[in-house]
Amino acid sequence: MDHFSLVENLPGWAHGLAVVGAIVLVIVCGHYLSRPLFRYVVQSGMREVFTATSLMLIIGIAALMSLVNLSPALGAFLAGVVLANSEFRHELEANIEPFKGLLLGLFFITVGAGINFGVLAESWHTVLLLALAVIIGKALILVGLAFAFGIRSSEGWLFSLGLAQAGEFGFVLLTYSTQNRVIPADTAQMLSLVVALSMFLTPLLFIVYDRVVLPRYQKASNEEVEPDEIEEQAPVIVAGVGRFGQIVCRLLRANNIPSVALDHALEQIENLRRIQLTSYFGDATRIQLLETAGIAEARLLVVAIDDRDRAVRLVRHVKQLYPAVWVLARAFDRGHGYELREAGADDVVSETYYSALELGGDALTAMGVHPERARRMTQSFVASEKANADQLFNAWRNIEEGIHFSPRYGELFMKLEESLGHAMREDARRIEDEAPAWTPPRNNG
Repeated sequence: MDHFSLVENLPGWAHGLAVVGAIVLVIVCGHYLSRPLFRYVVQSGMREVFTATSLMLIIGIAALMSLVNLSPALGAFLAGVVLANSEFRHELEANIEPFKGLLLGLFFITVGAGINFGVLAESWHTVLLLALAVIIGKALILVGLAFAFGIRSSEGWLFSLGLAQAGEFGFVLLTYSTQNRVIPADTAQMLSLVVALSMFLTPLLFIVYDRVVLPRYQKASNEEVEPDEIEEQAPVIVAGVGRFGQIVCRLLRANNIPSVALDHALEQIENLRRIQLTSYFGDATRIQLLETAGIAEARLLVVAIDDRDRAVRLVRHVKQLYPAVWVLARAFDRGHGYELREAGADDVVSETYYSALELGGDALTAMGVHPERARRMTQSFVASEKANADQLFNAWRNIEEGIHFSPRYGELFMKLEESLGHAMREDARRIEDEAPAWTPPRNNG
């Protein structure tokens, strides 16, 4: 049964005017009438009405496009573009989000059900070649656009590879073209396979970008800048000046202790130079660079590199060549701390350990524990951890290769946890009478 159409018996010029008029009507009304409509709906205070209004508006625009013999999907797309420019777009996005995955899945199920896999089996080579041609051709166009709009280096590659596939709207256009006898049905089936395959290959393009393109640009950006010539030496060398190493450098400078900072990230070095901290660009894991920085005469090496394996290798090399240098190392977690100790680090500090302790002390205070008592309890926690650190480290060293948490290590860890809890309870009972009653502050807001 044919659907109702407003342009069925109109001449061609009138049909064209009706289509253009419908599109203009949607754009103008969507821009000027949607705002007062949604303001009125928001004033009702009912979120369900807002969601229903949004969906009915989209369905209405899709129905209007259908009345002028355009695709309802085109109407939904046009409604999305109009509403995306509305001041209520964030609320609309939040309300429609539950329907998004469901409708998107239904769309692709419908597309998949309409694919003729017989055509794929017979002409897979043609489909593959056409899909590659679409990706390459579109990528070349995008490269030209990236160059024209000043998108350079890795961002240009990401722009080109990320948009090189055919879009899902291609299925809508193919269906609409078939219905209006613009292209034959067998050609549409072939092109649907091409669109689907190009979309299927998109994750591979992102893998190529992450594994091939991006590392080369990162390496090239570092190689373009030659390592700095280190002009001064200091008793303290800081390897790695990210969010962790910067604090160490600032604390040393505040106490008039000279230091030399090394980092392979040019941005970090430039940040330190802005605050007048002595810093040099270069790979701190290169022993030649450390020798130029004065590692032979240095008293202390602080290892704060944002790479677990490189940090362990650096500690091992320095302790082998310069055993007299005291090495302080930043660990990402307990396992990394054990690896650094195994490599020869004299002192290891977990990057989150003391911040977690401080937050834990605040949690005790918030639950009614007196601040002084909370401070002493965290100190007891640290003392217990340090007292048992060697036992855990020795147990970790005996773990078989490839096993990160052996039963023996877990059993020892749980025994130490029990002793820790016992020590904390004993300490709490001992200082219970010393601290006055404490009432945590209340938030009256």
